[in-house]
Amino acid sequence: MQKRLLALGTLAALASAFSLQAQCAEASFGAAVGTGDDIVLGVQALGFAFPFNGTTFTDIHISTNGFVYLSNGGVPAPGGALCCTGTTAQLVAGSPKICAYWSDLNIIAANGSAVKYNALPGKAVITWENAVEFGNTERFTVQMQLSVTGEITFTYDSRCQIRTTGDFLVGMSEGGGVAVPAVSDFATVNTSTTATVWENWTTLGSFDLAGQSVLFVPTGVGYTWVPTPCPSGTNVAYGTGCYSAPGTGVYEFHTDAAVASAALQGNAMTMIPTGFGYTGIWLAGGATAYIAPTGAATSLTATDDGTLTVTLPAPMPTPSGPVTQITVASNGVIGLGTTANNGGDYTPTGAEFSNAAGACFYAWHDYNPGEAGSGAIKTEQVGNVFCVTWDGVENYSTPLGPNPGTMQFQLDLTTGAVTMLWTVVDANITSTFGSPHLVGWKAGGAITDPGSQVLATALPLTTASQLLPMTLAASPSPVSTPTTGSTVVYTTGAMPEFAPGAGIYVGINILSLTQIPAPGVDLVIIGAPGCPALIGTLDVVLNLVGVTPTNTSALPLPAGLPSGIQIFAQSAALIVPNSLPNGQNAFGLTTSNGIASTIGSW
Repeated sequence: MQKRLLALGTLAALASAFSLQAQCAEASFGAAVGTGDDIVLGVQALGFAFPFNGTTFTDIHISTNGFVYLSNGGVPAPGGALCCTGTTAQLVAGSPKICAYWSDLNIIAANGSAVKYNALPGKAVITWENAVEFGNTERFTVQMQLSVTGEITFTYDSRCQIRTTGDFLVGMSEGGGVAVPAVSDFATVNTSTTATVWENWTTLGSFDLAGQSVLFVPTGVGYTWVPTPCPSGTNVAYGTGCYSAPGTGVYEFHTDAAVASAALQGNAMTMIPTGFGYTGIWLAGGATAYIAPTGAATSLTATDDGTLTVTLPAPMPTPSGPVTQITVASNGVIGLGTTANNGGDYTPTGAEFSNAAGACFYAWHDYNPGEAGSGAIKTEQVGNVFCVTWDGVENYSTPLGPNPGTMQFQLDLTTGAVTMLWTVVDANITSTFGSPHLVGWKAGGAITDPGSQVLATALPLTTASQLLPMTLAASPSPVSTPTTGSTVVYTTGAMPEFAPGAGIYVGINILSLTQIPAPGVDLVIIGAPGCPALIGTLDVVLNLVGVTPTNTSALPLPAGLPSGIQIFAQSAALIVPNSLPNGQNAFGLTTSNGIASTIGSW
């Protein structure tokens, strides 16, 4: 905490020692004049006569949808808020209007959003601060400046991006039903011969003026416009955290249902978490531990080749951290989390098993719970065990059934062990699609194909989980104006457990005023080989403690910081020394990538 206070004091000292650099945007937003959706706010006096198309105007009426009307005491009368897209027909109709970012914007007070207005000597500033598109949550800020000279400036922060459907229009018009001229391109310097100029955007994600300012200078009959890059708050990742290693897996491939029935029926296999992986044990005759579903069991609405997500009654420990949801594929695959491995695939192969994305357990076969007369896939908690049972589910055949089979996955919510039991494995091989079975388990991510093994004799066997490097991300953009600051939230992901199976994650997020560029300094010198140091000093240290691999910390930035100041961040996780796979990392510390945050006035 003391280091954090010292660093915040350093930032405040920098703010007082340097005046704000010249900005494209006016940093003094002024007072809030309204919030809401599809509203024209009360009239605002410019404080000067603003020249536009041979006429002067003394007042504006601001729409929450990103534009203003011009008037003299309400003449001509302003129109409506013009929801929900900016169109050329509306642009040239009615009263004169100037449009900085006209679309269906929403100004929500709870978001820290407001329309702000500041009447400065010879200049009026209108800012749509932290606006969102209706139906979206990503915030951005747009500003319009009107000068006594007739110059108009639009400025867009780097967060401006089209996220919902509909036209976004930038431009201006004297209104009154004038003809619509050809579209302009405000990203390049050019000149118009009319007071009505416009550009619109219709494609999601496209807005080529983000992070720029466009100055419109009146030429008597039109405008010349000049786009200029503007400083904006950014969070940029650099370098790579430690460690990265693929996981492993094991499986047995049975060429058809008859072979599978002879090998599996009556038997079971259990996978027990062991440090950073699972140890599999074959249980000959182990199907006697089958737990028959009761009348309280839940029947899933499973379809042929379908996949469902099921929330567990309690988090289940795994070598990669606790999981709260599983995916259940009708064809006998259970994934840890929401990644559906091979969900709609009814023809198992070793290559597909090895290349699948998620950590999964396989009793993979072409089952058909959607067939008329088929039993259901059922879930039920019995003590600490969560059972997923294929209760008389049809084995796909040609022609269709009846030929049901029964198997069960038992997930121990206390220990994390996963057991597969095969009570009845139907031997029908008539399906025109083939009837193979693949049983086994694998780590997340692509693995090297281990090839089919006879599990009854190959087990016990231990596999390793995928090891992912720690990650660090930051949002929102770091912004400091003369009157307001912002809070940057740092999210640290893929933290290793403090000790295997401990269920707790401990670390720190370090903020610094100095950077070590990528690839950084290898911390082999302290016993953490392969882990880079990407920051030069420990100016702020924020604690990270949680029960999941993802944890957050926050840094409040004060008002009045000069644009361009950079803050560098990196996270470190604390672990029991030598507890990672292969006993690596004697020091007991892993690190993330770095984040370079550049403070802007937006």
